[in-house]
Amino acid sequence: MLRHRLVSVVFLAALASCSGQGGVGPPPSEATIGITADVTGTSVATIVVRVTATDIPSALVFNIPIVNGVANGTITVPAGSNRAITIRGFDAGGVETHEGSVTLSVQAGANPAVSLVLTPLTGDVPITASLGQFVVTVTPPSANLSVAGTVQLAAAIKDTKGNPVSGVIAWATLDPGVATVDATGLVTATGTGSTTISAVFHGVSGIATITVGP
Repeated sequence: MLRHRLVSVVFLAALASCSGQGGVGPPPSEATIGITADVTGTSVATIVVRVTATDIPSALVFNIPIVNGVANGTITVPAGSNRAITIRGFDAGGVETHEGSVTLSVQAGANPAVSLVLTPLTGDVPITASLGQFVVTVTPPSANLSVAGTVQLAAAIKDTKGNPVSGVIAWATLDPGVATVDATGLVTATGTGSTTISAVFHGVSGIATITVGP
């Protein structure tokens, strides 16, 4: 069964002060991008982000740390049009396993939610990326259940500065034949296998992996 892993990639542009020589000219704006990637169940050990544009002299490259199967970090790039953002996953041996890219116009203020898929290059499962203004984290991030067993999930919403945000989460299951979820995040196992439960807020997803044994 094909299992999708979600990568939540969160965009929030904010004006940043920058002192220029002689104090001439307005300060440039920058986009702060929070990146969260759930790589549980894949061979990904390193996430590399590369940002290019015609007005960025040298490509910006960032490594996003992975802790307990989740990559989480932020990058900062100049705001502007036609920012090509490429996300690559590498295994522990340095072999590239996933790649996906999107070209965006990033502006100061809020940016609309966008999604992209990191395509597997080595027979692994694809990673779906959602891009927006928030980070959604689901706890627990994984659970093992028996058929008819249940687990209560919770979702925390934060902006890219780490400030808590209140809002209504939309819960969904990738495979109702393995597990269902209600409006409160209560998961019920319905059959053996593995699936993901998504918590979606303003186009950004957080997930939990549910494995059901006999």
